[in-house]
Amino acid sequence: MIFEDALPHDAAGIAALVNRAYRAAGGADGWTNERELIEGPRTSDDGVRRLLERGRIVLLREEADGPIIGCIHVAIDDDGAWHTSMLAVDPDTQAVGSGKAIKQEVERQAMSAGAPRMRMEVIRQRAALIAWHRRRGYEPTGAILPFPYDDPFVGRPLRPDLELIVMEKRLPVAGPDKTNVARGTPQ
Repeated sequence: MIFEDALPHDAAGIAALVNRAYRAAGGADGWTNERELIEGPRTSDDGVRRLLERGRIVLLREEADGPIIGCIHVAIDDDGAWHTSMLAVDPDTQAVGSGKAIKQEVERQAMSAGAPRMRMEVIRQRAALIAWHRRRGYEPTGAILPFPYDDPFVGRPLRPDLELIVMEKRLPVAGPDKTNVARGTPQ
């Protein structure tokens, strides 16, 4: 597996992967699919570029220059927590550990940079996804955020009761490697 930071020219490929993972119709019923809650594209090329301006997107490929099979957005919150979003794995390659691998890689990078914890939000109605993250050490903090109903980059919600729960995982402090998450360069 090869992990690398996305570049702006990767936006179309990332958007296609995320939309296939989160909203694909037909047989693609991977663990990230949320089409019963939200319809329409999960993101767009512009949405991906917007995320790249606020952090970075780590890509997973099976081989150099191969297709993108997974991705996750990473940014740093004001308290130093590494905030992840938009974890996606190609539905055709799910269930082989790719999602777990990309989460572990980002957590390894966070520990190496001295981050105190990981943070994320999950739609409250996604019980299986919440359980998946709990098995990886993430716990609900008790904080609940309103769903961004007015954000055109998340699709069209099909229910009026969507909420986001905040989940965190405490990290042990690792070695002295200090990396700037926004650009992936040493400080």
